[in-house]
Amino acid sequence: MSVFATAWRAGHPTPLHAQGVEEPRLVIRGLDFSGNHAMDNYTLGISIATTKSAWLARFPLTSWIGAGEKRYLDETEFRRDVLRLILLYRVSGYLQVRVDTIVRRTKDAARIQFLIHEGPPVRVHAIDIAGVEGIVPLRDLLRDIPLAVGDPFNRIRFEWAADTMRAAARDRGYPFAEVFRSYDVNEDSLIARVRFELDPGVRGRVDSVIVEGTREIAPPVVRRVIPIRPGAWFSQSALYRSQRDLYRLGVFGYVNVTLADSAPEGPADSTVAVRVQVTEGRLRNVRVGVGYGTVDCLRALASWSASNVLGGGRVLDVTARVSKLGAGDPLAAGFETWLCKALQKDAESPDRFKLNYNLTASFQEPYLFSRLMRGTLAVSAERHTEIQAYRRDAYSANLTVTRETRWDVPVTAGYSLSLTQTFAEPAIFCSFLSVCRLEDAEQFSNRRLQSMVTLGFVRDRSNSVLDPTRGSALSAEARYASRLLGSDSLIQFARGVAEIAVYYPIGRRTTFAWRLRGGSIISPRLGFSGQDVTYIPLSERFYAGGANSVRGYGQNQMGPVVRVMDPDRMDTTGVLQDSTTVAPGIITAATGGNSLLIANAELRFPLPGFGGRLMAAAFVDVGQLFERDTVLVDLSKTRVTPGVGIRIATPLGPMRVDVAFNGYPPEQGRLYLKQGQQLVLLDDAYPRSSTARRHLQFHFSVGQAF
Repeated sequence: MSVFATAWRAGHPTPLHAQGVEEPRLVIRGLDFSGNHAMDNYTLGISIATTKSAWLARFPLTSWIGAGEKRYLDETEFRRDVLRLILLYRVSGYLQVRVDTIVRRTKDAARIQFLIHEGPPVRVHAIDIAGVEGIVPLRDLLRDIPLAVGDPFNRIRFEWAADTMRAAARDRGYPFAEVFRSYDVNEDSLIARVRFELDPGVRGRVDSVIVEGTREIAPPVVRRVIPIRPGAWFSQSALYRSQRDLYRLGVFGYVNVTLADSAPEGPADSTVAVRVQVTEGRLRNVRVGVGYGTVDCLRALASWSASNVLGGGRVLDVTARVSKLGAGDPLAAGFETWLCKALQKDAESPDRFKLNYNLTASFQEPYLFSRLMRGTLAVSAERHTEIQAYRRDAYSANLTVTRETRWDVPVTAGYSLSLTQTFAEPAIFCSFLSVCRLEDAEQFSNRRLQSMVTLGFVRDRSNSVLDPTRGSALSAEARYASRLLGSDSLIQFARGVAEIAVYYPIGRRTTFAWRLRGGSIISPRLGFSGQDVTYIPLSERFYAGGANSVRGYGQNQMGPVVRVMDPDRMDTTGVLQDSTTVAPGIITAATGGNSLLIANAELRFPLPGFGGRLMAAAFVDVGQLFERDTVLVDLSKTRVTPGVGIRIATPLGPMRVDVAFNGYPPEQGRLYLKQGQQLVLLDDAYPRSSTARRHLQFHFSVGQAF
């Protein structure tokens, strides 16, 4: 016996840990899977304990300086990982799976490869469902469950199928429905037969709604907001909708809606109680914030809100916003010359070089005639500037009513009454209305009354507001202002705009997204200065170009423009002789258009080594903005600008930096010369050059473009 033991030790050295010597720790430089077809690398990677080191720790140029997080090989967990993968495959229907490993070791590192031989799966041969007659249509169940004949027999999906049947029965008034399930697997023929049997129990109605946890908000307020009513058939989905509607009030920090009964009291018991447990959040809130954007420059926000004002869950909110700090009078500090260069050209116009502000007070009624309808009354004072376009000052009162429809699509109708004042380059009115005397153009800056009704809806099926990766969003809005409603004669229009965005996940973290946005405006013909013209208020016209539009252009720089030479500000000598480029000092103003069509396509994907915190994007933006006359779509105005970008994950949403390529010449437009109080047309299409002006356009903002 002792001879055998000695011989064994001679051929097999004693492990270092048995000798009391610490084994060297091996950094995992690589981890790969091969032979896997039914499951991707990401699914397999999150199913095991062994993980590879961070990208910087694996890259040769950075690993030697110790950069990046290192992960070490644990021999015990590594052996268990083989069993974990085998178990995962067997649960997924691959009973003949084999997992081998290859480990390439060096003095301080290891590279691991899992060799997977999946083998043929056990497939579902038949699905038997019993007990659903008269409760749930069998065809609907077979369509909704995540298991079908011919699929690999995945036991996780098998459990999901039972949960789907149980939920379907409970949605139809059977609160204690249960599903009994079984399966039979023939390992020789690799087929499985599964069976589900529904035990619905007694159909039940809600007899009471118990509210717990309220302090300042009365229980009747909670009961009237939720869709559950005593006497109605029980519905599982109504519990989820109740929880969503209570969170939407914004006054609860915790909401839980469940059955109060864990089981029926007897075979004839046909009533149930619903328990609503809530925890009230802070009913008074103050919020402040600061930010930066290429269009807004420095901006700030402050708001105060009070919930449950006058009872009933009503909310009073006061919000103040200000932007263009440091790049707008009276707080100009020269930021437009370096930090906010997008605003530099507006410095040439005293009317537009102003601080933007908005002060709004709103009162929200969450229960307006029914739980499906809510209303908001708001008053506001604002100044809004569109870069190189116009400035609008307004005092407004707005009433909006939102109703939830049976399709879970909120529809909003509103009415607004505003006293507005718009300032713009007189050349715009000269171009549209042939009003070329400066003193005559001043009448468009007078205060005017705007009375407008709106109607719109939003159907949002995306999985995130700030950074969607799957689903879709559809919205549409119509606005109408007329003298019939009390509007000024120069503020009459009908405006419609629609937008759809779709998000397709590709793999685990890559998303392909596209958006289509279109709009049109019409207005009645007016007799003005002896002419029969159509006039659309500048604040209602469409503008294009910018971080959320066609990114090859700066804000509002795509589409029709007019230009003005002012002899008091520049030397006008030789401008027309050399009209291949826009001469410095010429004021450019965007006129907007009455027709808009924009399409965006974007591929968003993670950069390796950053754990999803740093994303990249490649995009193409297509758009056209024009003045529709007799042609519905003017393809000659179409612009295509490709680009790339970086997305940095933050708690407020992705921080976005985009750079787009623009290969088009400057937009042509009428050129006017200011002579005293008169504008004189010098060129109908300035500049004359059709040579492409290749340049890059940069944008910085927070949130995805769409």
